[in-house]
Amino acid sequence: MKPVSLGLGLKFSLAVTVLIVLAMTGVAVLVISNQKDALREHTARSSLTMVKNLAHDAAGPMLVFDPLRLDELVRTVQEATSCAYAAVMDREELIVAHTTRARLSSRRDLVDPPALATPASPDGETVRRIILEGEPVTEYTVPIHIGSEFLGSATIAYSVRTMDALIERELAGLRRSIFVITGIVLLLGIAGAFGVSTLLTRPLTRLKQKMQDVQAGNLHAEVENPRLVRCWERLGCDRKDCPSYGKTRCWAVAGTFCHGAVQGQFAQKIGDCRNCVVYQESSGDEIGELVEVFNQMVKDLRYNLTELEKVNTEKARMERLSALGEMATTVAHETKNPLNSIRLAASYLKKNFQGEILSEFLSIIEEEVMRLNEITSDFLGFSKPAPLKLKTTDINAIVKSTVELVRQEATDRNIEVVILTDEHVPPVLCDFSRMKQAVLNLLLNAIDASTAGSAIIITTEAAGASMTLSVQDSGRGIPPEEIENIFKPFYTTKTRGSGLGLAIVDRIVKEHKGEIAVESAVGKGTKFTIVLPVYEHAGI
Repeated sequence: MKPVSLGLGLKFSLAVTVLIVLAMTGVAVLVISNQKDALREHTARSSLTMVKNLAHDAAGPMLVFDPLRLDELVRTVQEATSCAYAAVMDREELIVAHTTRARLSSRRDLVDPPALATPASPDGETVRRIILEGEPVTEYTVPIHIGSEFLGSATIAYSVRTMDALIERELAGLRRSIFVITGIVLLLGIAGAFGVSTLLTRPLTRLKQKMQDVQAGNLHAEVENPRLVRCWERLGCDRKDCPSYGKTRCWAVAGTFCHGAVQGQFAQKIGDCRNCVVYQESSGDEIGELVEVFNQMVKDLRYNLTELEKVNTEKARMERLSALGEMATTVAHETKNPLNSIRLAASYLKKNFQGEILSEFLSIIEEEVMRLNEITSDFLGFSKPAPLKLKTTDINAIVKSTVELVRQEATDRNIEVVILTDEHVPPVLCDFSRMKQAVLNLLLNAIDASTAGSAIIITTEAAGASMTLSVQDSGRGIPPEEIENIFKPFYTTKTRGSGLGLAIVDRIVKEHKGEIAVESAVGKGTKFTIVLPVYEHAGI
């Protein structure tokens, strides 16, 4: 048999219902018990009052000894109160009037002995419980006085069962009222419990659905929160340069300007943000905070998986490059010797055999062999780079010496090279020759992309804990679909070249813990920007 599973709302409603039933049952028992005691006390007082009235009315007839009047009095009392019996006794406890005529002229002490008696009061009043013909009876006795003279006593007895039945009849209405009130409270409680449970479980249901979406692979699932508060509105902040200005969930934004200080990443600042009025009002309650924690968890999961995918992609790329590098090394080594032989043979033929056509073709052979040697050297340099030789270096010196290498070629093509260096750029920790190679490759690409009459601008600039070096041309630009591939090895749009120039630049920059970015527009030129840490922050 499949086990029955109750929902959270139903469990909450059942729990509230059980608590209401228990509470109302306890209240009902307490009220009825107290009311029963109060009715018994009231009955006892009424009975005692009735006996006192009988004693007062019997005083005159007792003084003149009027048996008929006394008999009339006790019968009137019995008819009025439905008592078990009423009696009047003289000072010798001889019964002179009794509702049961068979007991006339007998003594009171001949009646069955009491089962329970209370001590006499200062006025001589007594209450005792006796068994009369097998039935419990409560007897109330009051002395009869005229002035200070004791004449006798008056007694009225009530059946305990009869009195209990009367009390129960009185309590029946109270019980009905309590049951009606309990039913109303129970219905209201159940309706309120269902309302509250619905209010509580609705956000949990939405959260459950989004969790199922995440489980199904939808990492863009997010639980809506209509209570979100915008920090700049709530706190009256006008810092428009703050990263969270104009955004929601400022606690998940890095580098915010809260409390006069720049705060770090989400994991570093969330402890302080939990005490912030913006976070508390946005969360609302524990369920709202659970929703926000879930949303942030999904966001972090999405980010971490994206980063993991990037790492795996980079790892696969490096593995391919490693295999390609090994292959390139083998090919380069195997190619160099035949190329050298071809170049030497062409040189020998050129020196020893004359002829214009022969000399022209031999020159072509020598040039192509030299180009193949350069490509082979690029393969070797890319596949097995030498270790970095780091030292503090003036980046401006690298720029100026590199520009001098290409100045003549640029002049021949009627291209102007403009150097805009920041003389306050701090030194960088780098390999002079490798960084010079990176700058040279960028300049050669810029010259190749530029047209006659244009200019290439190379700029250096200090930027806090880093510095930037940019090379900008006004050439044909790079199409958007090609930008993401330009740093891949062997990717080229040129008819000549190995396709390793920008790949080498990218690797050199990353070896120096730097970054390289490209901005380009077709027909408007291209700008490459290298960002390197300065000497104090290099950490290499």
